[in-house]
Amino acid sequence: MTRYTQKSFTGGVLSPALYSRNDLAKYAVGLKTLKNGFVRAEGCVSNRAGLELVCEVKNSDEKVRLIPFSFNTEQTYIIELGNKYARFIKDGAQIVDSKTLLPVEIETPYLEKDLSNIKYAQNADVLTLCHNDYVPMELSRLSHYDWQLKPIDVQPQISAPTGLKATWTGGTENKTTYQYVVTAVKKETYEESNRSEEVSVVGELESSWGVTEYITITFEEVENAVEYNIYRNVNGVFGFVGTTSTTTFKDDKIEPDLTSTAPIFTNPFAENDNNPACVNYFQQRKVYACLKNSPQQLVTSQTSTNNNFNISRPLNATDSINMTLSEREVNEIRHIIALNDLIILTSGGEWKLNGSDGAFTASSSLVASPQSFYGCSHVAPVVSGNMILFVQSGGSVIRDLGYTYVSDGYDGEELSIYANHLFEGKQVIDMAYSKEPYRILWCVMSDNTLNGLTYNKKQEVSGWHQHTTKGCFEAVSVIREGFEDIVYFVVKRLINGQTKRFIERMTSRYVEKTQDGMFLDCALKYEGTPISTIHGLEHLEGEKINLLADGCVVLDKMVKNGCVHLDYPASKITAGLPYEFELETLNLEGECTHGLTKIVNSVNISVDKSREDFFIVGTNGDMVQNSRSVKSANDANYLHSGNVEAFVFADYSDKATVHLKQIYPLPLTINSISLDITVADVND
Repeated sequence: MTRYTQKSFTGGVLSPALYSRNDLAKYAVGLKTLKNGFVRAEGCVSNRAGLELVCEVKNSDEKVRLIPFSFNTEQTYIIELGNKYARFIKDGAQIVDSKTLLPVEIETPYLEKDLSNIKYAQNADVLTLCHNDYVPMELSRLSHYDWQLKPIDVQPQISAPTGLKATWTGGTENKTTYQYVVTAVKKETYEESNRSEEVSVVGELESSWGVTEYITITFEEVENAVEYNIYRNVNGVFGFVGTTSTTTFKDDKIEPDLTSTAPIFTNPFAENDNNPACVNYFQQRKVYACLKNSPQQLVTSQTSTNNNFNISRPLNATDSINMTLSEREVNEIRHIIALNDLIILTSGGEWKLNGSDGAFTASSSLVASPQSFYGCSHVAPVVSGNMILFVQSGGSVIRDLGYTYVSDGYDGEELSIYANHLFEGKQVIDMAYSKEPYRILWCVMSDNTLNGLTYNKKQEVSGWHQHTTKGCFEAVSVIREGFEDIVYFVVKRLINGQTKRFIERMTSRYVEKTQDGMFLDCALKYEGTPISTIHGLEHLEGEKINLLADGCVVLDKMVKNGCVHLDYPASKITAGLPYEFELETLNLEGECTHGLTKIVNSVNISVDKSREDFFIVGTNGDMVQNSRSVKSANDANYLHSGNVEAFVFADYSDKATVHLKQIYPLPLTINSISLDITVADVND
């Protein structure tokens, strides 16, 4: 008899192709099955929290997209972006107009078929949305109940001066014409306006100006201007001659500076609806890429501006940047990510972009260097620490990408290789990353399942898990609420014969008492005066649901007329659709035991803050419920931390494993599994 202990599960689910590879380090910390549970960085495994109902989408016949909106850690929202509309959610509830009692809603131009390819970036209270078939739009939160969507304004945020006049003081023996333009400079940001209309004046030839001769420039005051710049024409170029804080300027033969010239207005998107497909921010600039008529083109705003694309001749360091990637194939830019360098992910490769001297400016030469040639899909990448996690162009491979000091470049690994059976024949269609508390990458698949990856690069944690529900996962998003990153899903369910699309949020996994947990889907929670009839369940009409009432499990209650009845009153109740947690270890193999039959004699499981009445699945598939301790039997809210002896009904098999399930809405965290195993000398 041999004692075997698995102390960690950080390897997550492994592909069947690896079931005989016990020579791999990953095998010792891997699992054959992990459904509706997740790997934790400490090495243990917990069943996932349930999904709390937020609302039904506006039209359940149409798909929607979830987009996060975060002004700061306290003012965070989830946007329900649907067919030509947007609605808003905060802290698990729809924002409702206090007068009409209807959800706050704004009109958008986006069609259902285009929602998945919308790219976005946020700065303060403004979210910019891009798609090649639509002009770039900005969604602004004016207040909690007031939202506005409008096309970007490709103009400086201050108006040019008007009412220019130029007056010559002096003689006119040798006449010549002088031309001026003036710009206004905005308070606080010092953004410069477009140039004003030109004004001309006839005066003395400059070489003949006397000491008492000059030109006076006057103009109207511009709101929010802190000062004004004056430029004079020299051979078609308006060079800088001075600055004034008033609306009058005196040019007494000042030599124009032709290295600092008046701004030239540009709009990179104006010609033939040349709309960008993606957007982000980098080094105080707003960056757009993948223009409709030039998929490898990238343009930026001026420094410290949002949509000012003005330039000068010659270029100033702060001017707008316009460049095109040069490579063998025309691979469209799909995403831009700001790290120490600007990382550009195209359909065919990964690039880093920065100035040759490390400064990203218009006046210095920019260097775009390819880092690898895997290519990226349209699914938005996420950033974990200093690592980019992205979906490879085919849609069924997850990779990371980060800076390596040795090569002074960016490199990464294929993260899905050890669990590629979760990706075979399907693609990732949506993805989001929750940083706290568990660092999990959530991937919605094209078959409407959900894959999760617990990822911590520095601790070498990379473990996959799979999640299912009574329905189909269609979209995912993550937003900070309080001290945790909360995961929101769009789930399509068949309820009472009708298709329903619900927005549901994963509740906190932190549980101190049994009654505090929510381990049911599409669920609602009640807390208050003890009741025995639970109302408000119309969204689950005709469905059999489970409940947790003051820590006690209630099974298979049919929802009729939006309510269910308990046999006793309870003050803390959770009601929703059940799901199963399932864990199975890999085949228990020694160095030379492959092909030999084994039998598991006994199992000891270390648990943390868990109920002990989970199930052991025998080799014949039968499930046996584990017994509870006396303390647990006498206290429905008691959670056990420590060792649990599990009784196994097993027979000799060449694939001996430990197989656990939790079918009740109760918390279960497994720290380790230890067992005695007997290996037959010769197979029968």
